[in-house]
Amino acid sequence: MRRGWNGAVALVLSHHDFEHSFLPVFQEHNASLFSKLTDVHFATIGGAVSKHFPTASAELRGIARQLAAAGHPVTYEYLAAWLYFHELAHTDVATVDKRECTGIVAQAADGSLFHAANMDQSPLAARNLTLRIRVRDAAGDVVFEGVDWYTLLSTGVSRAVKKGLASVQENWRTTTKRTLKEVLRDIENGVISQMLVFRRAFEGAHRDELAGRAWNFQDFVANVTKTPLAAPFYIVAAGAKPGEGVAVARNLTGADGADWLYGQEDDFFLCQCNTDRWLPDDPQDPRRTAAEALLRQMGREEASMLGLFAVSSAYPVHNPHTAYTAMMSASTGEFHAYVREASCPLDPYASAVVDRRYCLNKNSQPGILLQ
Repeated sequence: MRRGWNGAVALVLSHHDFEHSFLPVFQEHNASLFSKLTDVHFATIGGAVSKHFPTASAELRGIARQLAAAGHPVTYEYLAAWLYFHELAHTDVATVDKRECTGIVAQAADGSLFHAANMDQSPLAARNLTLRIRVRDAAGDVVFEGVDWYTLLSTGVSRAVKKGLASVQENWRTTTKRTLKEVLRDIENGVISQMLVFRRAFEGAHRDELAGRAWNFQDFVANVTKTPLAAPFYIVAAGAKPGEGVAVARNLTGADGADWLYGQEDDFFLCQCNTDRWLPDDPQDPRRTAAEALLRQMGREEASMLGLFAVSSAYPVHNPHTAYTAMMSASTGEFHAYVREASCPLDPYASAVVDRRYCLNKNSQPGILLQ
């Protein structure tokens, strides 16, 4: 994998110059998070990554060298802190706004499963860092495919698929803020970055498969649910067989709750945004309400890759913060990733729900559900 990042920085910069790719992303997150860290903090994180995750450490050092060669000095320690961005952003020193993402798993009438995953992120320049990757083993066989704009800043992905096993994504979850000291202690003790959780699981499943110990979907879900974390998050995953879909609300040691597709009596889908599924949508963030209304209107007979892409492309599920959409199927191995435009509808009242955060003027009435 270390050789796999060679040329990646040059590839990005050949399409988007530094001032419209890396720089705005660094500037925004420096202001909200990384400027709050000291040199000692950066050194501590860098040392912990070197000790506990030597492969990721070597890859991050290689990416730092590529950036320096392009005339943009970025230290390994800074990238190591980016590897733990989510964890650090959940601490009391961060002023990071909550992240907004949507995951949908739906089952067609014939039992086929489809997975749509929106990544909502700012600044807009994050779109220009988005990379689709294909990880291969030494023999050239595909281990998994994934996509993220964090990839060159962390060596991980938050949306990925391994044919025959699972498609998976993470969504930001907000619970109680942790102290920076607590999170740094976890990092020093070797708690894995959430950006590496899915990569490690897929790589472990691939090694076991080659050794004759194939994982099933339940094995995968158990692995990513029980992995110790330094910050909470949601997991949305789908398998290759009918009924294999789940939305998990992760805490630091396990799950606060999990909804399985096969347990849904009336619906053929699961939708997870950034609110616990046992709670109603926040009226100021009705993406789950909108997605579920659209899915019910669509019906099981239209459950398909195209149908889910249509739902994930409808406002406010797709909104000005949506950086990319990943479309996945573990049964076929299909993986499609699309960078999205930051657009608003001409008439927000013509959408499934009215969402006041994005596209309404100050005289509009927010939070009105259209019947």
